[in-house]
Amino acid sequence: MNRPIAVVVSNYKQLDDQRSRASGNFSTKWFGSAKAMDVEVTVDGKIDNDVTFSMAIDMNNGNDVTKYSEVRNGSRLEYYDSNTFYICNVPLAQQKNFKVTLFPV
Repeated sequence: MNRPIAVVVSNYKQLDDQRSRASGNFSTKWFGSAKAMDVEVTVDGKIDNDVTFSMAIDMNNGNDVTKYSEVRNGSRLEYYDSNTFYICNVPLAQQKNFKVTLFPV
C-alpha cells in the first residue's frame, strides 16, 4: 500500500460562511516523483462510488481556481502541488460525510 499524499475528511454540506467549501485547506505537496494522484473515497470506512465533488485552490485574492471537477472514487488526477486545495461543490443530494485519500502514482 502506498503512503498517501493527503487524507481529507469532508462534510456533505458546506462549512459555515464558506460558500461552497466542504473541507478546510489541505496540501498535496509530495517529495517523490508522483505524476498523478489516485482518489479513494470512503464513507464509514467503506469504498463509496456515489460521492462526487470538486477540488479548488484557495487563492489569496479570492479568485479561487477549480482544478478538478466531478472527482469520485477511482478518479486519476494529474498531480498538482499545492498547499491550499479544498473540497467543494458537493451535490446537495449527497447526505453523508466522507473521507478522501489521495495516493501518488
